[in-house]
Amino acid sequence: MKTTNFPLNFIFVLVSIILLSCGKETGSEWPGWRGPNRDGVVKNFQSPAKWPAELTKVWTQNVGFCDASAALADGHIFLHVKQGENEVSLCLDAESGEEIWQTVNNVSPEVTGGAAPHPGPRSTPYVSAGKVYTLGVGGVLNCLNAKTGELIWKNNENTEMPDFFVGMSPLLVDNKCIVHLGGKNGSMVAFHAETGEKVWTIDNEPATYSSPVIMKIGNEQVLAVQTETELLGVSLEGNVLWRIPTPGERRFYNSSTPVVAGQIIYIAGQGIGTKSFKIEKSGNEFSWTENWHNPEFGVSFNTPVLKNGYLYGHESRLGKLFCLNAATGETAWADTTAHNRFASILDLGNEMLSLTGKGDLIVYEPNPEKYVEKAIYKVSSTDVYAHPLVSGNRIYIKDKENLTCWEVK
Repeated sequence: MKTTNFPLNFIFVLVSIILLSCGKETGSEWPGWRGPNRDGVVKNFQSPAKWPAELTKVWTQNVGFCDASAALADGHIFLHVKQGENEVSLCLDAESGEEIWQTVNNVSPEVTGGAAPHPGPRSTPYVSAGKVYTLGVGGVLNCLNAKTGELIWKNNENTEMPDFFVGMSPLLVDNKCIVHLGGKNGSMVAFHAETGEKVWTIDNEPATYSSPVIMKIGNEQVLAVQTETELLGVSLEGNVLWRIPTPGERRFYNSSTPVVAGQIIYIAGQGIGTKSFKIEKSGNEFSWTENWHNPEFGVSFNTPVLKNGYLYGHESRLGKLFCLNAATGETAWADTTAHNRFASILDLGNEMLSLTGKGDLIVYEPNPEKYVEKAIYKVSSTDVYAHPLVSGNRIYIKDKENLTCWEVK
């Protein structure tokens, strides 16, 4: 029998590569708004056998004002904040919280009217292919080098804004950066991700505070885009494929992001509850059908999460948690505790996680039969409007000015 003697150093390198590959954490990237698929699903949370009485605070950093959520890539946290008179992009080490770089993007516009208590950015950065894309309260779009913070390209042509300033978050798809700029006379724009050149523009689409998502119709990827008045289907080439009327009612705004599952879209927050639509394609034509309408439970400033055929959300008036059957629209249960209509929900796998605008972090079962609370923690003494960032056994909370890393032990 013939044998081969490999050098010991070669064997060491080979074993090291295998161990690194096996030990590499999967699903730890959170590139932008509501995660990789914009569905609020966390893939790598390490659920404890029993939730502790208290969370362990690891570190806190004063980073500046913003309602924008944090993004995570390559062990780095990316933020877009207001410091002094400027909008600033930040990169922090996720482990220690130490600042790696900061870049001043532009002078922050004065935030006035009902939005004045929220002077910082609302739009969550998007990290892709070594670049980070940020959208400011006045609609200035920046593309930065994710490693160094150096400016790659900028678009500052926007002069109009929604009533409460820019709230949508950029989306990267097909080497395009998709944003909805402007206000009542807004425009959807696709910028070339590398150069910043405009690839296509759809004019006269009133902007709102919702963010676009990708859905699949057959083998075709399309964008589901909520405007102030309609739910649009848009091709990656910039063609409008369908229009579903969704006007805001009862002084509500379309601030919730569409929830998609295959050819089904769920929308909430227009003041008339929650609705489900089915999108179909025949030849080159698209059509839509309303599946159901639950007028009792809608949302205000939060987006429901779809889990095992049920939608979990915070209702639009007092922020009470509710659960709807996603197939029928029937109310599965509704809790009686008032939280806050400014809230965020994540699917941790074995648990659901809600962060209210008052800084309460609620852990509960994804149970369609009844509301079962597992734990509740106070994670901020100030109001919280940004979504939490969860990775491994760590939960990062951005409150009014600070980013705090909590650990579940």
